[in-house]
Amino acid sequence: MLGWQRAIVEVRWAKAAPANRAVIEPGGALRIGRTERADLVVAADRAMSAVHCEIRWDGETCRVVDLASQDGTWLNGERVDGGEIKNGGWIRAGGTVFAVYLEGATPPRRESGLKGGGQDRLTPLQEDVLAALQVEPEPLFAVLDASRGLRVLEVLRESVEEYQSLYEGIQGEALAMQAPFLVRLPKGARLLEQLVLEGWGKRWGIFLTCRRPFKEVRTHLRRFLMVVNDETGERMYFRFYDPTALRVFLPTCTPRQRAQFFGEIGALLVETKDGEVMRFGAQGTPAVLTARSEVPGL
Repeated sequence: MLGWQRAIVEVRWAKAAPANRAVIEPGGALRIGRTERADLVVAADRAMSAVHCEIRWDGETCRVVDLASQDGTWLNGERVDGGEIKNGGWIRAGGTVFAVYLEGATPPRRESGLKGGGQDRLTPLQEDVLAALQVEPEPLFAVLDASRGLRVLEVLRESVEEYQSLYEGIQGEALAMQAPFLVRLPKGARLLEQLVLEGWGKRWGIFLTCRRPFKEVRTHLRRFLMVVNDETGERMYFRFYDPTALRVFLPTCTPRQRAQFFGEIGALLVETKDGEVMRFGAQGTPAVLTARSEVPGL
């Protein structure tokens, strides 16, 4: 495994959701339990022991060890005292289920045309796109559409960055393969380059900038998942996170509609059919930030 690779522990089901994921650096460990003695606390799970189990990651192998818990630790459906966790494996401690992923472990799918294993490089146009996104002065987010293919959710789950479905609750989990996901992209995030390399030009989603916290950005965007048809009164899904739909929608908005849609969003950045970056602000005309030859296959 690569020395930079981290392990990610994600809460997949809990009666009352705690912080939904934790990251383990190479050589580190994460204790899971019901009390503050643990690193990842699930206080509402009364079936979980005070310090239930520990997940260890040495940079090559990930292991779970039961810490003499009352009801035991389960690895992929089997009760264990300890065992190796492969990428995508799951653990049950008490009544809570966790999934474990290794950062960037799965190479791009064959249909992408990429080789994976760190062999792929950005094209000159993609380098321009990445630079345009990186120089944005406000914090950067993306809304990614899992319905564009299995790879979208795979990339998210094998990333250390904060992300969450815009759908809620059990229904949101059931619709994960079709859901839009908000992800925060702090400066230096490895995920940003991967999204440009694999997803740019394939309508994986849109980017936006906003100074508000993750939770507030998500709450704002959720307001636009359903809209009402003015003529029929029918409620329908609005796929604003499809770059093609957004490029058509924004120029038709009245100033009031545009202000409502943007809220405190600083800018919306979407791919054009030629693979350039189109930047929409709350006011004014959109600007194209890159101008090179068309990307083949768009």
